[in-house]
Amino acid sequence: MFDLKVVLTRNVLLGSIAMAACLSSTAASAQEAILTPLLSTALNFRDLAGISVSNGGTGFVNPTSNDGVMRTGVFYRSNSLNSLNNADWTTLSALHIYRDIDLRTPDEIDGPPTAQDVVPEGAIWTNINIYGTQEPIPSPFWGTPANAVSFVQSGYQAFVTASVQRDAFRTVLLTLADDTGPDLWHCAGGKDRTGWTAALLQSIAGVPDATIMQDCLATNSYISALVNATREYLLSVYPAWDPATIDALLGVQSGYLQAGLDQVIASYGSMSAYLTQGLGLTQADIYVLRAKMVFYSELPGQRGLTGNAASGAEFLNALQNSPLSGHYTDYNYYLQSAIDQGTLGGVETRVGGQVHADAASFLLRQSQRLDEAIAPYTSGRDLPQGQTRIWIAGNGDNFSTSGHDGIARSTENSGGSIIGGTYRIGSQALTNMGLGYDWGSVESADATATVNTVLATLGGRYGFSALDAGPFIEGRADAGWVDYESERVFGGGLGTATGSTTGAVYSGQVRVGNAIRLIPLTITPQVGVRVTGVSIDDFNEGGSDLALNVHGVDETIFSLLADLDFIFNPKPLGEWTIAPVLTLGYERMLDDPQVEGVATLYGFTVRQKSAYDNQDLMRASVGFSAVQGTFTVRGTVSGVISEETNSTGVSGLLSLAYSF
Repeated sequence: MFDLKVVLTRNVLLGSIAMAACLSSTAASAQEAILTPLLSTALNFRDLAGISVSNGGTGFVNPTSNDGVMRTGVFYRSNSLNSLNNADWTTLSALHIYRDIDLRTPDEIDGPPTAQDVVPEGAIWTNINIYGTQEPIPSPFWGTPANAVSFVQSGYQAFVTASVQRDAFRTVLLTLADDTGPDLWHCAGGKDRTGWTAALLQSIAGVPDATIMQDCLATNSYISALVNATREYLLSVYPAWDPATIDALLGVQSGYLQAGLDQVIASYGSMSAYLTQGLGLTQADIYVLRAKMVFYSELPGQRGLTGNAASGAEFLNALQNSPLSGHYTDYNYYLQSAIDQGTLGGVETRVGGQVHADAASFLLRQSQRLDEAIAPYTSGRDLPQGQTRIWIAGNGDNFSTSGHDGIARSTENSGGSIIGGTYRIGSQALTNMGLGYDWGSVESADATATVNTVLATLGGRYGFSALDAGPFIEGRADAGWVDYESERVFGGGLGTATGSTTGAVYSGQVRVGNAIRLIPLTITPQVGVRVTGVSIDDFNEGGSDLALNVHGVDETIFSLLADLDFIFNPKPLGEWTIAPVLTLGYERMLDDPQVEGVATLYGFTVRQKSAYDNQDLMRASVGFSAVQGTFTVRGTVSGVISEETNSTGVSGLLSLAYSF
């Protein structure tokens, strides 16, 4: 222990036992115990988060407003560190204190004998003189107890009314906000200047008033041994002094802090106004400090969310323990304001990147859209043996899946063209190939993904007796290179995240069928199997605090196919012959059709599912085929509906062909 008599003699002689020696990051759970080490040479050292049972507290971290709890290991308060022994210095150093903020005056620090801090290893020592004077006002140990109480209360009131002191407290709070590691602040006894700083921080955190007062009064327990020893020493030197006066100056009373709080109301009307108008803090400053001190285990409305909204809210919650929290970031300001407003404002539906899963789902169904463009040129029934037909087809699609189970609505629009050729090898076989481009736009959760695909297709058909009648088998393989760009608008002041990557899509299918020629039409039932895969590379978004590291997608789906074509015999119309066409189609996906997208940020993972999750999809198409000599024009309009009617779509196709 330090030499108490030497220190006290110095303070008394200089009259600097100011207002009785001093106007004195991890997530937490409501049941987290206070395990702050006790120091034998800095008795009033403690964590701002809460008070041990032995010193009048609950033994757990303090709760805050909005169902938050204080974080431990962020801010520490203490009395002066000038007498730390090696053991206590080692203990403090193990806490990795970033900054030691000394609130004392120059004379308190440098006067004989020296009272400079024994700074913890690695910590930065910073002096912020609250009084702004060379030495503190001498404490009236020689006066009456009433004079002592009035003296300390006036000191607390000056924290509010004196501009120099307000500026100093502003500097303290901004320093705490800016620093990147745990901070410690202290004055001489760690009770008044230190205590007022603690009260301001706890008010910002939303600690209940009664708890703030209780934590203030805990000083009497922490320093009781020191107060008793000091009283005994002072009375031995100055036997005429009143012990009650000494106790009033060395300890704390509820009326001290209350005097400062009452002055806040008298001067500014509220603590909030004192912080912003008196100390000049911005809302961003306050939010940074609060985020450093408080963890909210549940965000506004989080408990009632499901699906992607729930995983998005969970992700926003987890980011409280990332570098985005407790710093001057857009995320920090958004989350703290959302807590104040009691709503996440819809950001929970946008943060996870559902659109990436929806885009992958869109690509997995690209082969379905290609079927419509290719189908008229795979039968070869009206193509003479040995001839070739060159064709070009253009199509446009709109497909949407309604929002459900906490997953946002998804809308897909696409358009493209493919040019190809069909060659009839003989009476029983043909082959076809094509090269095309498809543009797709997928929108969900206020985000858009643009998917550009260059496609190639190769197929063939073999009729066991003939191509235009009887049983047949056909197959086709498709492959495409994908260029992918995304833009996600968050709202809530969080900006827009953008990203780009590349990928591939592929599919293969085999069908068997039978072309049944009747007098007015040809009916062609067919069944088959298809495998479709998509591979999208990893990429990193940019442009926002919540830009994600998006993991790649590799999905493969097998499905069963069934189609029924009705092709009516052609009828002459002027120089043309017209043949109406009706097609009914069905696809049953054998694997889970719902795509899950995975992304990370600062080591935290968010998973989002695509809106499309239907295993059964039905299509009906009506169209026509018009032929004039070697020229053919085909047009089709199709409607698509899912098994549960939560996905619907419409598409149109127009193609031109020339045979030679």
